[in-house]
Amino acid sequence: MCRKGVELSLQKNSPIIRNVVLVAIIALVSCTPSREFLIRNQHQLSSESQEVRVLIKKTSDNIIISSASKIRISDKKTGRITYNNSGKKIIFRTERINAPVMIESWNTPLKINGIPYRGSIELHNVLGRMHVINILKLDEYLYGVVPSEMPVSWNVEALKAQAIAARTYALYHISRKKNALYDLDATTRSQVYRGVAVEDKRSNWAVHSTSGEIGVYQHKPILSYFHSTCGGKTIDDKYVWEGHDLPYLDGIQCPFCQKSPKYEWNEELSVDEMKRALRKEYSDIRTIKGVSFKKINGRVVSVVIRHDNGRIKITGNQFRLLVSPRKIKSLFFKAKKTKYGLSFTGHGWGHGVGMCQYGAKGMAEKGVGYKGILKYYYKGIDIINMDTGKAAADRAQVSRSQQNSNNTPN
Repeated sequence: MCRKGVELSLQKNSPIIRNVVLVAIIALVSCTPSREFLIRNQHQLSSESQEVRVLIKKTSDNIIISSASKIRISDKKTGRITYNNSGKKIIFRTERINAPVMIESWNTPLKINGIPYRGSIELHNVLGRMHVINILKLDEYLYGVVPSEMPVSWNVEALKAQAIAARTYALYHISRKKNALYDLDATTRSQVYRGVAVEDKRSNWAVHSTSGEIGVYQHKPILSYFHSTCGGKTIDDKYVWEGHDLPYLDGIQCPFCQKSPKYEWNEELSVDEMKRALRKEYSDIRTIKGVSFKKINGRVVSVVIRHDNGRIKITGNQFRLLVSPRKIKSLFFKAKKTKYGLSFTGHGWGHGVGMCQYGAKGMAEKGVGYKGILKYYYKGIDIINMDTGKAAADRAQVSRSQQNSNNTPN
């Protein structure tokens, strides 16, 4: 293991509803998750019955809910129905929501500000901000996740690996948030979910053909992190997030993502840009005098910033997120001093933990199946079917048979 540090001196010279249109105003191995796990988490894992609660947005602005069919609105606590009729658009105001609201439709997606979503919607007023939560079946949620996280044109084995990684990631969080307002965020804070608008027959088929399949370690769903491009090697989770050290998230060599457009990258960062970014969290910074990067296996794990009022030590991941993950695309970089700041030469895009998506694409193009892809990036896991209790290998044979019979979408 290579540990390396470098310091660059940066000193100079060194009713809750209002009618809009027609509505009146109204108030792998043959193992399954252990019985102990199911009892402790009070969840009967099933792709058919499992629901997921997804935070779509937090806002103080009004939102518009619409549907092409009948809408029913009820008080979530009492069950009292406040509206049950047809309608085009309904405006909800945060200040008029005094109790949680449930909104349902039938056989038609509900639209939130024009964007369609499956399932039902809940509205909660939390300290003056409206929390808009989409409640739907797990696989229906994945229909909107997989094409948001991976191009639908990619090899179907990569899409299936993504479907299982996303399903497992969701279940991991559901099992740990029994009484939470929501299980997952619809952004990169969890995994990106864009609803019905992004659904595609290829990604839907990848979800459907692997329905019920999850990655487990010692009979429990894994925390299946994934990222765009590792740049040649992934990294242990413990070097990215403090307090993490999961045995299946060890770093590995990955020679499969070299065709990624972000396999190599170059960026410039001025001292002023860095100062503005860091001052969002550390307001006492005035003049940055130097920056030190500590590395393990080529990736930055900690950063020390010397400034006129002292020094700040943060993790590499904190530095990347504060500065900009679009500018500092990964922590696998080399930096050198320039006249105005720092110049970066790097590899990869993302945190570098778990499955490399471009690596999954490369493996699939070489003929590796989705189980092989997942087991390569998540050390020592099994792929099981939580619905049937059968080994995923049995289902994989069926899927290959379906492919041979031209049931795979083009």
